[in-house]
Amino acid sequence: MKKNILLIALFAASLTACTRYFIAKPVQLPLIAVSDTASAPSGALSQQIAAYLQPYRDSLETNMNTVLVKSPRRLSKGVPESELGNLMADILREMGQERLGKPVDVAITNNGGIRTDFPAGNITLGNVYEVMPFDNELVAITLTGETMQKVIEYLAQRKEPQSGVKLVIDKATNKPLEATIGGKPLDLKQTYTLITSDYMAVSSDMAAIVKNNQSFQILRYLMRDAIADYLRRKGQQNQELNPTKDGRTTVK
Repeated sequence: MKKNILLIALFAASLTACTRYFIAKPVQLPLIAVSDTASAPSGALSQQIAAYLQPYRDSLETNMNTVLVKSPRRLSKGVPESELGNLMADILREMGQERLGKPVDVAITNNGGIRTDFPAGNITLGNVYEVMPFDNELVAITLTGETMQKVIEYLAQRKEPQSGVKLVIDKATNKPLEATIGGKPLDLKQTYTLITSDYMAVSSDMAAIVKNNQSFQILRYLMRDAIADYLRRKGQQNQELNPTKDGRTTVK
């Protein structure tokens, strides 16, 4: 036993004797200024970096400037409904339904996520990124009629953009006076499919409502991509954007 202990001690001592220690020393490195202004450094290294990045910059600018569709007028968001809000919700419902592969009853997005307007004239991919800069994905949620009723109450309070619901809101109480889905009264015994964003489903004030669901499916489809695909399709079909305020959400 003592012999084994002695051998272990000698082995450990040999390892210690062979160990090399490295001490970090400060190194003086030159700073390279990075700028997107005309006053950027014109040294050889800066020119090399600019030349390396130029093809990527050119490709990005070409891509972002690609015209998807045309709009005869500027489209803006607003409440209780707006042309842009209606368009966004209708796009999510149509494209989400295609992605899901079955009918969708309701689609909901949020006014806060629509960051700017679509301009009149050419609408480019860059405009889509400006309107929807977040990497939010579409999700499909199956809800009971009772949970959908709570979702409608949420819509009445917040007046978020929606598609599929005909909603009349009491002006004094912000509660729903009338609500139909697909032209039919809300049926508490029926199940409904809702398309929305992952943000709305898990992080917004609506999340506490829809967490009580029968199924939850991430569609692996960015909202921004869904919007771009829809607009591109319209452009390829030689159609202009023509969303309207159709009275889907009214206040009385």
